Amino acid sequence: MKVKGIIFDLDGTLVNTIEDIAGAANTMFQQHGLPTHGIPYYLKWIGSGAVRFIQRALATEVEMDQLMKYVDEFKEIYSTNLHDKSRVYEGIPELLDELVRRDIKLSVLSNKPHLLTQKVSDYYLSGWPFDPVLGQRDEVPRKPDPAGAFEIAGKMKLAPESILFVGDSDNDILTARAAGMNPLGVTWGYGRLRSEPVEGMGQLIERPSELIPRIL
Repeated sequence: MKVKGIIFDLDGTLVNTIEDIAGAANTMFQQHGLPTHGIPYYLKWIGSGAVRFIQRALATEVEMDQLMKYVDEFKEIYSTNLHDKSRVYEGIPELLDELVRRDIKLSVLSNKPHLLTQKVSDYYLSGWPFDPVLGQRDEVPRKPDPAGAFEIAGKMKLAPESILFVGDSDNDILTARAAGMNPLGVTWGYGRLRSEPVEGMGQLIERPSELIPRIL
């Protein structure tokens, strides 16, 4: 496999963000007198965008207008607290340095809202040339739809088969397969690829240093 570009998932793959995400959600829920939750619950609900995340965390059904108010408040709180406890995963800086030395193009595709994806990337990943960095946008279907992956391939000017798609969840594996890219699942994030394998995902990697041998 000749890899010329890599698309990374963000949360749970490059950056461990769950504590700040959970903190923002709990702050929002507390302000409305709603039940709060521990991190293990938020780990089960994350990965399909902010709307589904808050919808899953709510104890009761609400009208869409009210749901969107909760989502907007959560995003506003999170946007001002996104670097309180988050951190880049161990081994990721060294991996990215090596990929840059090898002239491999880097990009991010996340189901996190686009503006928040850019803010997290700007804060934690500004030392590396990620281009483009795309989050979830209203006009583009979220992962596992391959639309965002195809958009990145076009911006990179690379054929899909020369791109490796790296992520911690089934959404990432399914996106890669739908786009004709090479999937690579990681075990250190929020996903459940080890306990709930996805057909065609191949062998998982346990640490970032294991990625380089896969592309040589």
